[in-house]
Amino acid sequence: MKRIGVSVFAAFALLLLAAAPASAETRKYQATFVEIGGDTGTGASCGSGTISGMGHVANQCIQFDACGPNCHERRIQFEDGSSLLILESVEGVVTHGDSAGFLEIKQTIAEGTGRFEGATGSGTGIVNLNSAAVIIASGTITLPDE
Repeated sequence: MKRIGVSVFAAFALLLLAAAPASAETRKYQATFVEIGGDTGTGASCGSGTISGMGHVANQCIQFDACGPNCHERRIQFEDGSSLLILESVEGVVTHGDSAGFLEIKQTIAEGTGRFEGATGSGTGIVNLNSAAVIIASGTITLPDE
């Protein structure tokens, strides 16, 4: 009788493990976007970018105020067809002398497709306005397990 009880318990434990929800993987990211020319009067700025551990993109764009005042949409399309939508907002301005200055930004990863399906996350960064627009940001991204 004891053996049957132990066997039933073991089988039940295995069922619980098999039914456990998939865990998510959270990792840090660092991103650099280079947008030569900045906003050219179209309400957008485009350029190339690299996100550590995720890849390089030859063309990515940010659409200013696309999701409301001070809510900008950065769409990043990777070579494999996967994409990320990052919402950005300006949190502060840093000026120094005659410099064009820097913008402090907040990023929120809103959605993803392909290998980034279900992605979430957030980060902060800085926009160097002295060189048209060079954006350096870092944060965390959470990807659901497959």
